[in-house]
Amino acid sequence: MKKNTKKSVTKTKPAQPAVLRVVSPIITEETPLENLPVRPRDNRLPVPGSILTKTYRGKTIEVKVLENGFECEGKVFKSISRVAMTIVKRQISGYVFFGLAK
Repeated sequence: MKKNTKKSVTKTKPAQPAVLRVVSPIITEETPLENLPVRPRDNRLPVPGSILTKTYRGKTIEVKVLENGFECEGKVFKSISRVAMTIVKRQISGYVFFGLAK
């Protein structure tokens, strides 16, 4: 015959409420566009106005290189990697996906 033993109950800590911190901006003035720092363009990218073409899973994808981003299927993306990640639905290098890596 088995003895009925009382199992010990583990105590859990009560859930801590989420804390939302609001940080006020340090600079309240808007910076004019001409005063923003200019990032050097990656030399692996073609010149603005070029069109990158890639066939992926039987679908031809065209990406237009813009001065400040990339346009694909009517949407503008900040980076070529973001375009590639949107297409393949996972993390991937845009340079590798479009064959721009050296």
